[in-house]
Amino acid sequence: MLVWFIRHFPGEAYATIGEIQRQAHAEWGVPAANTLRVLRRDPSLDGTLTDEQRETYFALLEPHKDTG
Repeated sequence: MLVWFIRHFPGEAYATIGEIQRQAHAEWGVPAANTLRVLRRDPSLDGTLTDEQRETYFALLEPHKDTG
């Protein structure tokens, strides 16, 4: 399902994945990077996204470190 969402609605999938990361951190203290690692695993099992497509898409979702 995640692969379908990414393929057909990449912008909405991006926002949804970001919200999942925020909620997991706020409710359970799960770091955003850990949530992303688990979500990244699903498209690799499906096989319809190439490794390059998956890595490129999920790289955009990586949490940014504060530079302050």
